[in-house]
Order: sequence, then structure tokens, then C-alpha cells
Amino acid sequence: MKIVMLGSLGNINKLVIPELLKMNHQVTVVTSNPDRVKNIKALGATAAVGTISDINFLTKTFAGNDIAYLMVPSTSSDGTDLNAEMKKQGTIFYSALLNSGVQNVIQLSSIGAESGPDAGSLYAYHYLETELNRLTNINLAFIRPVGFYNNLYSHLDSIKNERQIYSNVPDSIEQKYVAHEDIAEVAIKLILKTPAKKTIHYVTSDSFSLKEFITKLSVAANLPDLQFIQISDDQLKQGLLANHVPDPIVDALLKTSQFQKSNPDIYKDLTPENTTYGQVKLIDFIKQYAGALVGIDNSHHSSTIADK
Repeated sequence: MKIVMLGSLGNINKLVIPELLKMNHQVTVVTSNPDRVKNIKALGATAAVGTISDINFLTKTFAGNDIAYLMVPSTSSDGTDLNAEMKKQGTIFYSALLNSGVQNVIQLSSIGAESGPDAGSLYAYHYLETELNRLTNINLAFIRPVGFYNNLYSHLDSIKNERQIYSNVPDSIEQKYVAHEDIAEVAIKLILKTPAKKTIHYVTSDSFSLKEFITKLSVAANLPDLQFIQISDDQLKQGLLANHVPDPIVDALLKTSQFQKSNPDIYKDLTPENTTYGQVKLIDFIKQYAGALVGIDNSHHSSTIADK
């Protein structure tokens, strides 16, 4: 088969592309970075250099392929209005797919796309899905992963420097997480055999609270003084602003965190029929995380929120 994939050599693609090539499929990888061409070709794939905002480029690149795998990199946002940006990108995808004639489409979306505006940044995917749903007479599969394990790496600095994890979401709230490896497995299956018409596929690896994460990590990384610090929504907001995150993105992220801690139905649409439960569990991720903390000074004392 001829397959075109957006997302360059990102965390998921770097797992999917080699597997497809092993099966002798022809893979074209879209990248906006010319420096990636060499690595893409080294894998045995074809590189197409351009941006996902260019309808003519996408139409030409999609044409002649059996399958298109779509995703929107976070770097494509200009930090103004996530919903408007995703709607615009959706219209670009719609036009390029319609004009190219691709019959099988897989879109990397997100949990929260179905949840309403209260989901904050996650709801932006609703606008993307809505535009793609305008396509008729094609097979269209939406992959909706839950929160990424890798999001927890945002706590690395405070763990290394202060032995603390800060969050406005209480550490007692259980959340679902997913590994890139498990998303890749679902993507490969859908690429090889895209289900008829329009389908939704959730992916999750494990469920746990920050309390459980901290308890296991403190043992695995030999950090007995590791602790959780509850912060307010306003403290989160001020921290993001201090790190130069644009105001609209801050507001969207804050709304997402509020949704996570106050909505008991965040996972209500996941069923055994539409959900893949992956193989990478918390214990596996803890080993990876502890590895990222190797070599830190275990004699370091903890600071308080006032020190941040």
C-alpha cells in the first residue's frame, strides 16, 4: 500500500514508520524541517517537505496514496485561539483530502473531543473532527488517546531541584494515561485495515493517581522525601504566564485541568468495544522515569511553593 504520514519522525511515527516499511509498504513522511529528510530516507521512506497549512502541498502529497495518517503537531499553534486554529486546519485537511481522492484516513485526535467546551484545550479536536466528518464515501478512523504518560515529565525539574510535584489537580484523583507505544500499535492496525465508514478508537494504558505515581517513583528513584504540593488554579496560571505561555493557551490549559478534577464523566465514552487497553503499565513507565532521574543529588533539601 501507499501511505502518507504527517508528523515527521515524532514519538509515534518513529515507531510506526519502521514497522510499515518492514511490511514493504511505500511510506511518504511529511516534514516541515528539511534537516529531517536525511533521517527519513535512511529509514527507507520518502520525504515530502512542506507545511500542513499549505492546501496545494497537501493535495499533491496525498494524491495517489491509499491511506493518509493525519496529526497536528503542537508546534503548529500560534498561541491565539486553539479552537479557531484547529477548525482552520480541519478545513485544510478536508479540502486536500477531497481533492486528492484518498479513501482511507486515520486522524490522531484526543479524548475530550466529544466532551464540550468545558474540556478546554482538548475540545479543540472537536472542531478538527467536525471538518473531517464532512467527508463522505471514505473510511475515517479517529484515534482518541487519553493523557500521555510523557506529560508527567513536566515535573522533572521540580523533582530534581525541590523533591516536589506541584499540581492544581488533587493527588487523589485517578486519571488515565497512555504510552506512545500503545498508540502506535493502534495506528498500525488501523492503517493496515481501516474500518469501514467512520469509527472512533480510544487508547489507554493504565489508570492511577498522582499519589500512587509519587509513592512508586519515590521507591524506584530512591527519593524518600518526594512529596506532592497542591497549588491553586491561579498559581498554575501565574506559573504558565511566567514561562511565557500565551494567555489564550493558559486559559485553555487551565480549563482542561479544571475539567480533569471536576468531571466524573471524562471517560464515560470509553467502552470495551471502542477502547484498546495497552501494554505499557505504570510500573513500566516508573522505570523509564526513574532512569531520567539517575544521578541527581539525593541530599538536596525540599523547598516550598514560595520558593518558586
